[in-house]
Amino acid sequence: MPVQDVARWTVVAAAAAGLMLTDPVTADETAPIHGNASGRETPNRLARETSPYLIQHAWNPVEWHPWGEEAFELARQQNKPIFLSIGYSTCYWCHVMERESFEDPRIAAVLNEYFIPVKVDREERPDVDEIYMTAVQIMTRHGGWPLSVWLEPDTLKPFFGGTYFPPKDQGERPGFMTLLHAIHQAWKEKEPEMLEQADRVAAAVERRLAETHTLANPERSVVDDAVSQLLATFDPVHGGYGDAPKFPMPVHLNFLQEAAWDRPDVQASVVHTLDQMAMGGMYDQVGGGFHRYSTDERWLVPHFEKMLYDNAMLASVYARSYELTGNGFHGAIARETLDYVLRDMVDASGAFWSAQDAESNAREGQSYLWTSEEIQEAINASGLPADMAAFAIELYGLDRGANFRDPHHPAEPASNVLFLSSHPRDIAADMGQSIAEFHQNVTRINAALLAHRDLRDQPSTDDKILAGWNGLMIAGLADGGRVFDEPRYIQAAQRALEWIRESMWTRDGGLKRSAREGRVAEIDGFLEDYAFLVRGLLSVYEATGDRSMLTWAEQLMEQAKERFFDESAGWFDVEEGDPSLFVRGRSLYDGAVPSGTSVMLDNMRRLHSLTGEAVWLGEAAAALHPVAAAINRAPRGAAQSLVAIHHLRAADADRFTGDLAKTEPAGPVTVSLGTTSRGVDGLETSVILEIPWPWHVALPGGDGVVGLHIETATPGASVEFTPPTGQPYDGPIGGLQVVVGRVEIPVRIRGAEGPITLQVTWQACDDRLCLAPRTDRLLVSFGDAP
Repeated sequence: MPVQDVARWTVVAAAAAGLMLTDPVTADETAPIHGNASGRETPNRLARETSPYLIQHAWNPVEWHPWGEEAFELARQQNKPIFLSIGYSTCYWCHVMERESFEDPRIAAVLNEYFIPVKVDREERPDVDEIYMTAVQIMTRHGGWPLSVWLEPDTLKPFFGGTYFPPKDQGERPGFMTLLHAIHQAWKEKEPEMLEQADRVAAAVERRLAETHTLANPERSVVDDAVSQLLATFDPVHGGYGDAPKFPMPVHLNFLQEAAWDRPDVQASVVHTLDQMAMGGMYDQVGGGFHRYSTDERWLVPHFEKMLYDNAMLASVYARSYELTGNGFHGAIARETLDYVLRDMVDASGAFWSAQDAESNAREGQSYLWTSEEIQEAINASGLPADMAAFAIELYGLDRGANFRDPHHPAEPASNVLFLSSHPRDIAADMGQSIAEFHQNVTRINAALLAHRDLRDQPSTDDKILAGWNGLMIAGLADGGRVFDEPRYIQAAQRALEWIRESMWTRDGGLKRSAREGRVAEIDGFLEDYAFLVRGLLSVYEATGDRSMLTWAEQLMEQAKERFFDESAGWFDVEEGDPSLFVRGRSLYDGAVPSGTSVMLDNMRRLHSLTGEAVWLGEAAAALHPVAAAINRAPRGAAQSLVAIHHLRAADADRFTGDLAKTEPAGPVTVSLGTTSRGVDGLETSVILEIPWPWHVALPGGDGVVGLHIETATPGASVEFTPPTGQPYDGPIGGLQVVVGRVEIPVRIRGAEGPITLQVTWQACDDRLCLAPRTDRLLVSFGDAP
């Protein structure tokens, strides 16, 4: 390759790879376990980590660093770009790239010489993943894992990136080795251009992740708009909302259950979708639980990994369907999903592991696939009657021919993903069996097949414990325990909570994100960890009435507000001040998991419903106003927020609908205008505050608290008022005077000949916390005065 034109060659190679390097900001910015194969004698730095994904790479010949200052400082000292590789332990293509490239000593030598290689588990560090995934989406208009990004060393801004790269050139698409050499030479010869590129990419990322909105309220039609958007994509044949590949999207299903269940078309679409998902191969017919997604429109052939969060939320959705409809099939699926988790995904501590891999022996789905001969062998080994094999073959569609061939190993024989050939009630009728008899036979068959399947090589399990994902699973178990009156589910939820409280949380330090084998990682919890754990606590409280769950939930809400909330911007996903992040991100998008912002909003409406405390309506309004404009613009993408909005409107329609000016500010204090009369030199009126217990409003003079203040926004007008007599506050702020109950403050207005606006500023506090200061605007008209 011509040395003098290497930077240009890199751009051309990137374009051939489907990337965009020259002008990334022109992209659409609105589109939301392996052993020692290297022969090395000692592992690299990843051996000290808690993440199974990082530990998987500990014996690579690549000299991996974990994300941290040691790697950053080394990159600065040597002026080398950082090669950042982000993935997760159950990611199939992450395994492929490791086998092809990271275990290759020749590729590793180039990586080690020219770059500082850094490996990140996206599940442990969703903040890092969000930033660089956004960067790659901006540069390439697509994303995925493994994520491969090159960063300049000083500010960690990305200048080039993609996803999976094959080790060798494929036609005009450059291989990984080719790119490594090209990017190295571009950095050597065109470093200023690479830095300029990094600045442009970073600016685009900041615009997307830190976008601010004017304060607004959700539009009156926003819930109906989201319902219409979902129904417009409904597949009436196979169920689901959208085309292949099909993801279960429990957030959408829950939204339709909670916010639009009174519509027969919504009910029909949800029930049909839940039926089809549970009948397909995406559901593990033998062992229970859901795989990640379906590669086809029929829910037949899955991507075989199993995620804790999917099964947690789908258990809640199926249990809710049973609660709403009495659908016994859906109730059985909810139970089987919970039983799968309690069988295969529980740590000795009682907390829950994160995921199970898609592959065994480098073959995707190998342990889940069957032939008719294997079915026969399993039935024979179990001692069941021989005719049960024919029953199983017909039940699970093997009599219709093979339906799976590994696309990565096409020479291997075809096999079968098990699926229900029809609805259970129809199969039972066709076979002349009662539903009870049919289920008894299916249970016996599944026990035989599972025992046989357990003898196979099993996919690996990512046994790290994530606080937030555990919160979702705790909610799923509590929902199932409450709906089915099943104490063992609730007890499992309580046991997980007890361990998290003792091991991953403190009153002063808050939550930690991750733990494994009794070791808690030094990663502070993110907004989603607090939000999801509160969700679990509230579900356990609903199932048990245990007030300690409610108390801890309120403590977590308070800790989260201190760490992540900003009055003008709403919730951020991460705490402020991490020097390794060039942008502090926040997300509203509800995808495979809901955003922390949307779950926090829903937690507030549930806390109001459970406690009857009006403060939670005020907190919800304060959280909603900075993000309502984004929800109005893309309602389908904020389905969990819309669940909250639907219920909040039932509690206070005016506050959560329409023009913000009519409803702002929200909070526990009511401010109104008293009688207005003409005086000798102006208007005389009064401002009335209604301050319900346990709230109080401070008078001027207390450090750290905004005292009550009245002023006018009308030019030429002046306001005089005498602060009311307060009472001493026996709390942490000494010398503070507060007012409580009903307070009427005389006000004199001078110097105006027309309507004027009074601005009343106050801050409500109780013994636990102070809400953000608020300003009420009251219009005083001369027509009001006699």
